[in-house]
Amino acid sequence: NGAPTGPLPAPTRSAPGLRALDDALLYAAEAFDRADSRRLHGRRRTRTAVLRTVLGARGREYGMRVALCFGVSAAVAQALHHARWYGQHEHWYWLPATAVFLVKPDLGPLASRVLSRAAGTVLGALLFAGFAAVLPRPEGLVVLVTVCGALIPLATRHFAAQTAVVTVLVLALVMAGGEPQASLARIGETLLACAIVLVVGHLPTLGRRGDAIRARLAEASGAAREYLAHVLSESEDREARWALRREAYRTLAEARAAIALASAELPPLARHADGADEIATTLERLVDTTTACAVHLDDTGTLDPTHLHRLTHLATDLHLPVPTATTP
Repeated sequence: NGAPTGPLPAPTRSAPGLRALDDALLYAAEAFDRADSRRLHGRRRTRTAVLRTVLGARGREYGMRVALCFGVSAAVAQALHHARWYGQHEHWYWLPATAVFLVKPDLGPLASRVLSRAAGTVLGALLFAGFAAVLPRPEGLVVLVTVCGALIPLATRHFAAQTAVVTVLVLALVMAGGEPQASLARIGETLLACAIVLVVGHLPTLGRRGDAIRARLAEASGAAREYLAHVLSESEDREARWALRREAYRTLAEARAAIALASAELPPLARHADGADEIATTLERLVDTTTACAVHLDDTGTLDPTHLHRLTHLATDLHLPVPTATTP
């Protein structure tokens, strides 16, 4: 009914880990009850960190790839446009727009997204050609646009299905606007864009391969090191410790995602992820042990020698500075 939950009973636990879990759940309940988003320990990113991300290895590689794909596809599109390859179809910009969109790394592995885009476009263009032959104009096209718009949320489960629906939608809008059918041209442009992106994506000259994974692992290593240093300092600032813990696990998750993406690529690209999985696993063990050490510190006020011994070995394996506690 929207009313505050009121005071929550404090559970009684015997194990330190369970007590730490109870504390975290109670804090989350109180924070959401107050609706104070400033106390949720969100990600704190300075302008310097943002610039470092944009101008770092990942940003430079992505920028070079986008620039090269756009330049090549725009040149090809202009050449085809002036050669009247399009016929009455004037949307020459579809080719570079498709190429730039396909470069986006969040759409999955390169080969997978290229093949899905090609298959979805061919299927969508063929479906639209069939609909255009039987539907009345413009009423039928308006209905087709409405149906496709409703299907987009359902089609997001697979990139090929989403591409097919969007292709039908775009071609229906083009024809409803009074322009001739452009199904064949759309298929040709998409296949050209897929070929360009596939070739550019496997060029060996775009910086040092594996930079994205190395950058993610470096971020995760730095976050883990800061979290470890804070715990070993035996600071009483628990909110800062929670924020560092969230950052450590967040960067680890991003590194894992980058490794999984690279491992799913074709062999020329996947080989650059060799060995990264083992490093991420060791980092996870380091962060987990640091969290266990922090829980023991909160519960007893002292650091566990067993945790310290394990942290020393893990830090040595990762070539990180060997941690030292402020108190024995």
